Amino acid sequence: MQIFRTFTILSTGLTYLLIFIGGMVRVAGAGMGCPDWPRCFGRWIPPTRLDQLPEHIDPAKFNIVLAWIEYSNRLFGAIVGLSIAITLYLGLKHCSHLPRIKWALITAFLLTLFEGWLGSVLVDTVLNPLTITLHLFFALIIVMLLLFASQEAYYLLNPNAENKSQYPSEMKWLFGMMAFTLLVEVVLGTEIRGGLEMIRKENPMIESQFLIDMLGPFKYAHSILGFLITILSVLIWHGLVKRSLDPSSLMVQTSTLTVLLILLQIVLGEILVFFEVIPLIQLFHLWIASWILGLVSIQYVAWQRSRLDYE
Repeated sequence: MQIFRTFTILSTGLTYLLIFIGGMVRVAGAGMGCPDWPRCFGRWIPPTRLDQLPEHIDPAKFNIVLAWIEYSNRLFGAIVGLSIAITLYLGLKHCSHLPRIKWALITAFLLTLFEGWLGSVLVDTVLNPLTITLHLFFALIIVMLLLFASQEAYYLLNPNAENKSQYPSEMKWLFGMMAFTLLVEVVLGTEIRGGLEMIRKENPMIESQFLIDMLGPFKYAHSILGFLITILSVLIWHGLVKRSLDPSSLMVQTSTLTVLLILLQIVLGEILVFFEVIPLIQLFHLWIASWILGLVSIQYVAWQRSRLDYE
């Protein structure tokens, strides 16, 4: 059982890292570094010289650095897929009698296969913004499923966890609102980022402030959702820390970290709006949002666990 939980943690961490690496590919402009899929310029190992290119490929489209950045992203994706496959095998071996864990892992594995196919669609559609957004959305779902399986495995190893803690019953609605708002915010943020990239590509010399102004109502929607997320995070922290009986260290730490990360998000957002639209800051802004979603998922599962213990 312990090795199963170790692999759930490993797969979760690798998936988070893959989300970051995928963002780095976008920052580097390497999304089309390999114009075909699953090969790269018709080869299983990307070419390193112009004379290795297929005859139908225009040499002007070949950039060895971008090709290897994109191909490295694909290779790391394969490693993540293998890790999730091993996690599924171990889960079925140790937890086949537990439908919650079994189906969470099966769903995560199937979504991983779907993500691989979606990666090929990204290449075929030349990085369609909607496809990029779906790619990230399903990656976040995979992360939450793996976190759920890891936490359930922890409770199997530690059956007394959360059994002394009592949290307000209405926390369920706060968690639901927070998770939904976060997902909408991440999707909206990804679409905004894609729009900024398209505008910047067509107008390389455009000023950052003018770039932000071109977003129109999307900018205000993003800010309003961010404000709502901030309020919800404080309410969740207050409910878990101040209104609960003997809250666990997990709840105290994750809810506090959530508030701190959201404050960091506000700082990063203000930098993007008032100073400079820096792609690397955009990347961290989006990646940290995925951390927050994971923390909320952990809190919800722990809250559920406490309810089972004394209902």
